[in-house]
Amino acid sequence: MLLFEWTLVLLLAAVLLAALARRPRGAVSGAAWRSPVAVLAFLPIAPEIEIDPDLALALFVAPVLLDAAFDTSPRELKRNALPLTSLAIVPS
Repeated sequence: MLLFEWTLVLLLAAVLLAALARRPRGAVSGAAWRSPVAVLAFLPIAPEIEIDPDLALALFVAPVLLDAAFDTSPRELKRNALPLTSLAIVPS
């Protein structure tokens, strides 16, 4: 349960830091504040966390793939229809 709680705390902190980084000329400036992950990586109070590969897949890889799917143009999708279909249907 500790992993779940720390994951929620770190995600909340990342959201808050991302909101601060979007301020045009606020009190927060500098390259480190523009990258919430860089700031969270240097927290001295955070414990060493081992993430199960299935949890990492659900938390990080799936949202990135979904975002990439929304950014793909229909022309590009049509051009790569055969390779994408074979990857989706043919078992590895």
